[in-house]
Amino acid sequence: MKASIRVCLIAAAACLSASVASAQTFTQPGEGKRLFDGLCQDCHGTNGAGDEAPALNHPLAADDATLHKIIRDGIPERGMPRVRRMTEEEVNVLAAYVRTLGNGKTETVAGNAERGRAVYARLDCSSCHVINGQGGAFGPELSKTGQRRAPSWIRQAILDPGSVRSKGVQGILQNGFTEYLPVSVVEKGGSEVRGFRVNEDSFTIQLRDASGKLYSFRKNDVTNIEKQAGRSLMPPYRDRLTPADTDDLVAWLYSLGRAK
Repeated sequence: MKASIRVCLIAAAACLSASVASAQTFTQPGEGKRLFDGLCQDCHGTNGAGDEAPALNHPLAADDATLHKIIRDGIPERGMPRVRRMTEEEVNVLAAYVRTLGNGKTETVAGNAERGRAVYARLDCSSCHVINGQGGAFGPELSKTGQRRAPSWIRQAILDPGSVRSKGVQGILQNGFTEYLPVSVVEKGGSEVRGFRVNEDSFTIQLRDASGKLYSFRKNDVTNIEKQAGRSLMPPYRDRLTPADTDDLVAWLYSLGRAK
């Protein structure tokens, strides 16, 4: 009996030691960064500065329960996969680290934001984009671009918009950001409508064209629906802007939505 008790005590001590070691492993400084760099950095950018997925280097609107759920379950319909084989402890550590990214410094950009505002006006970008309630609704709203995107992503979106992707996690974390997918619909009479997809289900698809007009089509009533991933209805500005103008426009857009 004494021998059995001794064995049980030794086993219990070993389990407790292992649990303490595990807790120390996942709560030591740097473990959250290691998890983020391995699991999240490719989409959300270095230090959460933004890339294909939105920036995280600013205070997030999501509460702790929502943030934990996003990390644990992903948002498959918006392009964020579920992270498999994560313990609850790892989820806690990663969520805590993501919170700390909001304390990071903004990136330094080369351009002048006020001159960039003038470039934005000269290009008539407001005909398609809304900033603080002013402008057209055809393209994405830009009011909080500086919160959502890194300067490098903004630059690429200006120069070659068809080459950038948006994984749309912002819809959960920051009050709505829908991926703008160009779509061409050919009706049975031969006429074509091109625009951004607004909504789609198994039977219908809705588009908004460049004039802002909304269309709804029953899929059985059209001859072709082409989803043009990798393209953009926004023209590239690579050959229309000087390097200085590009720097200034990036600086202006990156300033939007950031704390002054």
